[in-house]
Amino acid sequence: MDATKYDRLLNLWLRLKTSLWFIPVLMTLGAGVIAVLALRIDSDLLPDGERVWWLYSGNPGSASDLLATLLSSIITMATLAISITMVVLTLAASQLGPRLIRSFIGNQRTQASLGFFIMTIVYLLLVYRRIDDQLSAENVPHVAITLGSVLSLVCVFLLLFYVHHLASSIVSDTVINRVGGEMDDLIERLLPEAGTVAPSDARPETDVPEETGGKALGLPKGGYVQTIGYAALVNLAQDHDVTLTLRFRAGSHLLASGRHVLVLPQERASDELAGKIADAIVLGSESTPTQDLEFSLRQMVEVGLRALSPGINDPYTAVAVIDRLATSIALVMGRDMEPAFHRDEQGVARLVTRPVTFTGLVDRAYNELRQAASTSPAVLIHMLDSLTELACHCRTAQQRDALARHAGMIASAGHRSAEEESDAMAISIRYDTVARSLAALDVS
Repeated sequence: MDATKYDRLLNLWLRLKTSLWFIPVLMTLGAGVIAVLALRIDSDLLPDGERVWWLYSGNPGSASDLLATLLSSIITMATLAISITMVVLTLAASQLGPRLIRSFIGNQRTQASLGFFIMTIVYLLLVYRRIDDQLSAENVPHVAITLGSVLSLVCVFLLLFYVHHLASSIVSDTVINRVGGEMDDLIERLLPEAGTVAPSDARPETDVPEETGGKALGLPKGGYVQTIGYAALVNLAQDHDVTLTLRFRAGSHLLASGRHVLVLPQERASDELAGKIADAIVLGSESTPTQDLEFSLRQMVEVGLRALSPGINDPYTAVAVIDRLATSIALVMGRDMEPAFHRDEQGVARLVTRPVTFTGLVDRAYNELRQAASTSPAVLIHMLDSLTELACHCRTAQQRDALARHAGMIASAGHRSAEEESDAMAISIRYDTVARSLAALDVS
């Protein structure tokens, strides 16, 4: 499959998977299939009219009353479940951040639970319409009614499970671990194994001036960059014998008709080339985790920032965020960053991109948290402890320097705001520990 088509399909799949309606719709369709199959099964399972004890054996009138009662009860349960869901989403948005709503509604347990309620309602409706007063006792769909009773009983226990699931899902530690797990999956999917990216293809930690003499092309519409078809752009550049330089990356917000792509040499730039470039880039109204390495990181940082806000003032949640960020950053340190130069089969650099650097990733993780925690020595001390743990994972001088720079900024922030001498001393001790750990590293 073409890489661009794969990226588009992956982006579509992630959008579907994080939609509250996706699994319920599939389960509703399944309810129709189950109802048709159950109604087609011969209700007379045993010879001579014998019945097993667990199989419904009532007349049409009692069957109709039973189904009506079950249907009314399950509709009430479904309404209660949806109401509880809305309350939890409201609390999550106010306490943890509105951008984390995506994580809640994308949870498969939530979708499956709501889907089971809706599936049961649809199933009971389809079976109920099969019952009428003119139906003979022999033609009552005993199997279908029995199955409806079983599904209704499952819904009772499912409601208990669902309430427990929602109650635990709003706990900050659970949210942090879930988002952190999503980030780890993203890191393993996007970042290559250590040693697989040539040093000449890696992006410098500090930006270098772009080449001059090219022509800048713009994209016809704006929005957040969701996916970039790197392979398609390399093939396109090879076909036109040009070099393309992207002035954005996945997760960036672009304005329509800007200066987004630099084409070298400029005389080979054309409207046709601009149209094909636009076809290889997917824009949308929101950022997605398809190729955006910082997506889940921003969500975790947002949880930490809200925890440190004066209205909430929950340093323990901020500490949990710092710990989980360290876990993901350690995973990043064990891999290569995405290449900045993409080459064709002949080894010619055809596409130059702006991937996230390790320094940029660490800046995104710690800058805002440090600023928000400047008056909380306990959080700053824990940040320094976290950097000490990360020191042993350094493979390159760039990683060491990035950690050292943040250790210095955290210590400076703590010394400026510490009102107690013991707090300032604790910060100094932690900083000295980080500095010694980093200085002892033999990396290049």
